[in-house]
Amino acid sequence: MMDTARKQTRLRWAAWGFWFLILLVICGDVARRPIKHNTTPVYRLAVQQWWAGTDPYSQRNHDGFLYLPQAAFLFTPFTWGPYLLGEFLWRIAVFGLFAYALIRLQEFFLSRRDPAPEKTFLILSLLAVPSAMASLRNAQFDLPLAALFILGTAEIGLGRWNRAAAWLCLALALKPLAVVPLLLFGALYWKLIPRLVIGLLIVFALPFLHWNPAFVAHEYVRCAQTLMWATGANEPRYSDLGALLEHVKISSPYAWRTVGRVIFAAVYLGLGAMAVRRLSRIDAAWTIGALSADYLMLFNPRTETCSYVFLGPFVAALALWYARGPERGWLSFALGCAALGFACDAIPLIHGLTDRWLKPLLALFFLPALIHFIFRPRLEPEPCLP
Repeated sequence: MMDTARKQTRLRWAAWGFWFLILLVICGDVARRPIKHNTTPVYRLAVQQWWAGTDPYSQRNHDGFLYLPQAAFLFTPFTWGPYLLGEFLWRIAVFGLFAYALIRLQEFFLSRRDPAPEKTFLILSLLAVPSAMASLRNAQFDLPLAALFILGTAEIGLGRWNRAAAWLCLALALKPLAVVPLLLFGALYWKLIPRLVIGLLIVFALPFLHWNPAFVAHEYVRCAQTLMWATGANEPRYSDLGALLEHVKISSPYAWRTVGRVIFAAVYLGLGAMAVRRLSRIDAAWTIGALSADYLMLFNPRTETCSYVFLGPFVAALALWYARGPERGWLSFALGCAALGFACDAIPLIHGLTDRWLKPLLALFFLPALIHFIFRPRLEPEPCLP
């Protein structure tokens, strides 16, 4: 008994030591090169312009501030004080939120019939955290957004509708991409809809705490104009399904991609509906969260390599889920390799060889794994919380 407790303690310390090591390495690199691979200057400029009453959408619209006005509002506290202090605090805050999200992911999806939760969390961390490294270094909103996705998914799986709506609405305040899980969850869980409506009203009212309400109203118009313009642009640096097709020399005009997005939105919605019908509430909620992340990675026209932090934790969690069934050991191994593959941009040589095409290929591989998870034969009733 004492040996087991010591082993669990060592595993717990090993997991948190890994988290601390990653954070230490990233913060050390930020201290050494505070401007390189960093998006916070864009956020800082937007905050300054926002509170000065000038248009934050007027600077480099395509690769500048492409968020709702709420994002500038929420980032404001991290602009107070010395520059490096704000850089460190932002990364500590979002990495801590991501850690909390992985804990919740383990608790609600992997903890059932788990004889070694400390070992599970260690492996989950080793598989999922590497996908967050690039986003953590760049200080992008993708990392906290991924954490909020997971937290919202967990609360839906547990039937805590108010908390789920709060997490999802906060995610939308950080980045417009959150509209995808918000719409998918809202379409499949009717209890969420009134709560989402109230939450969104609060979120959209938040910027009116600004000293000039007329300016805020104008900024909503400018935000819509900028986002519409940016969505229609096509640059060679993105990493969606279109980039994968281009890599294998398959032509995919923008109009075709738009049609594909609409068709596959219906496919993913149908898969989500089947998950609700066939699976326990916990597994169904997890599946819909995973479908949302997978759809975003493959069909968002502005998917960047750093954005795959949305998908990494779901792939890692499914790898651990399948590891419990020896007949599916090969699938667990393949999914574990896929989760680690999302960290390819952290290794310069590998990144140069795999840029833009490997990550969408891994996301494409994840889809049939999700379909198998939905339609797998069930030999025994699955537990479901009331």
